[in-house]
Amino acid sequence: MSPSRVRAAVLCSATLLLLATFLPTHALNTTAPSPSPSPSSCEPAACGALRIAYPFWLEGTHPPECGYRAFQVTCDANGTAALKNSFLAYQILDISYGNSSFLVAKVDLSDDAACDADRLSVNASSDLGLAPFGISKANRELFFMYNCTHTLRPPPPDWAPVNCTGAPRSSSSSVLNPFARLAGGYMPDDAWAPVQGNCTVSMMPVLGYAGATGEDYRRLMKGGFLLDYTVGDCTACAQSGGLCRINTTYDIFQCHCANGVSELIVCDDGN
Repeated sequence: MSPSRVRAAVLCSATLLLLATFLPTHALNTTAPSPSPSPSSCEPAACGALRIAYPFWLEGTHPPECGYRAFQVTCDANGTAALKNSFLAYQILDISYGNSSFLVAKVDLSDDAACDADRLSVNASSDLGLAPFGISKANRELFFMYNCTHTLRPPPPDWAPVNCTGAPRSSSSSVLNPFARLAGGYMPDDAWAPVQGNCTVSMMPVLGYAGATGEDYRRLMKGGFLLDYTVGDCTACAQSGGLCRINTTYDIFQCHCANGVSELIVCDDGN
């Protein structure tokens, strides 16, 4: 059997997720006093059912020093939250501050997205290192196999046919005989084994749910995938009486204390 023609497509674009302008996140060492922002200026805000707080900040409600650039959130009239500074449009479905993770889904995924090679071929994995987000290992891998040159009769039992009836067709992006397969846990550097049928293969991470299979590809795609993040330690700063803020010039964490910006990430008697 010929080896697969693999075109890696990790739609996360939250790897794509962001403009590559991020610097390492750490405390800014300085002894220069700086006025502390109003304690209420970065209070949590609501967008629909979501609570928006550090390291996120809500455009039009919070000043920029309330969160990192990558975590800027917009909220539309319907209460839908989305990442502001991403190459593609991603809706934020849920945020877990305790786990430092959040759930996102691509905004324009239609029922026919699995029938369009252009939507399955975005390689965002290389961009993740430029953003403070990572694809969580809690996700699963949803594979799409298409344009197979050898007919498999019958296809493997865990291959679910993708229904492209009525989907827009174009010579540049339409796919032939697509199948979906839900695999195990997401592996960032996973080397895919050759696929039967000499197919082109794409993959996107999905959070999934109990009992899901490849047949549920539409629901899985719309359900999104989980992103992890790493940011400055706001808890330690807040417990010491400080306010968690971001230096907007360098996009790094600061702990604002009564007498200025701490040299550490916490307030002490001298600050």
